[in-house]
Amino acid sequence: MYMCAEKPDFIRMWDEQIARAFEQKRKAGEDNGSFWDNPVNVERYVRRLQNDDRGRVKKQLDSMNILPGSSVLDVGAGPGTLSVPLAASGCSVTVVEPSSPMIRGMEAYRSLTNAPPIRTIQKTWEEASPDEIGKHDVVIASLSLMMADIGSCMKKMDDCAESAVHLFWFLLPPSLSRGNSDLWPMLHGEPYNYEPTADILWNVLCQLGIYANLTVESRNTGQAYTSAAEMRQDYYTRLLANTDDQKRIVDQYLDQRLLKTDKGYILPGTSKTAHIWWEK
Repeated sequence: MYMCAEKPDFIRMWDEQIARAFEQKRKAGEDNGSFWDNPVNVERYVRRLQNDDRGRVKKQLDSMNILPGSSVLDVGAGPGTLSVPLAASGCSVTVVEPSSPMIRGMEAYRSLTNAPPIRTIQKTWEEASPDEIGKHDVVIASLSLMMADIGSCMKKMDDCAESAVHLFWFLLPPSLSRGNSDLWPMLHGEPYNYEPTADILWNVLCQLGIYANLTVESRNTGQAYTSAAEMRQDYYTRLLANTDDQKRIVDQYLDQRLLKTDKGYILPGTSKTAHIWWEK
């Protein structure tokens, strides 16, 4: 008699991996709150959006095909990467975004494009209540799924959507996390715990009875910095490289890999991002 193997619990897998990632980020002072509340980090993100990410944003918008006049909920909207162009196209946009600097960045971006006002709920997705969120034609979340209790978070997104849900998440760990995974063991003698990836997320949805579509975008990318010194300082901070010996390890790693381009200094890498969506 053969016993059936127990089915993997992908919800538990995600939650355990995200807990390990949060703990490591907390050690490094890089938890979601403190990281995105630092104006320097937000400024770098907005600069990258303005200089490097326009093609990616256009592809995301085209892939969702959201009709003008739709009501859209953007979860973890950041500096308005998708919500500002959606508002400018005629959508009624609500965002859930906990970071004050990100919200200020979104308002500046909105003013530059003369987009209509965007309703803002300054909370994490977990904190925001269904009553204040309301129902929307489309719910989107782009690279903003560092969430615990993923089962409840996905159910809440599905409940808030009248027509469709669109998620964008990493199929490979993001390039910064891959750099961390190389350097963290050399600096601290333990493996680096990166974010759970989109294959786990897709299986989480299946476990919830949501059978979503998935497409993959692959592109050459890299985190851009204005100078080599700015790159080094960012890596020192994120990786807790405090001693001279630790800084020398980081410097050697970066010097072997960084490239100077017309857009600044970058560490080249390949990005694979999944677009996961379902219709109601």
